Amino acid sequence: KGSIMDKNNSSVLKVFGIVMILFGAVYAILGTVALMGELGGLLPAHADQETLIVVLAYGVALLAIICGVACVKGAVGVCRPLGLIFALIGLASLIYMQVTQGTFNIFDCIAMVFGIAIFVTAGKKD
Repeated sequence: KGSIMDKNNSSVLKVFGIVMILFGAVYAILGTVALMGELGGLLPAHADQETLIVVLAYGVALLAIICGVACVKGAVGVCRPLGLIFALIGLASLIYMQVTQGTFNIFDCIAMVFGIAIFVTAGKKD
């Protein structure tokens, strides 16, 4: 029974890893397009072209890709803390956007949900 559960958790973690890699890639692409001024309102504060926000956005995209690769490789020691970081960043950003701008950002919600899912799944595999 234990080996079947380990295989299921490993497969689920790989799927979450692939989704996080895609999330990071899409976040980076949308950030670049928004930064170039082609599309507005896609990512929070990109319309203002604030340098710090842009650097943070690319940092999140890079971390998402690193987390995704760790999940695909089954590196629980790396993907579990990164999942927790994503969950906390997503929650903090959701609250911040709701309080300051009265908007809901789907990217923050995705980061939070997948962060929680990765954290829990990696914990079961550990």
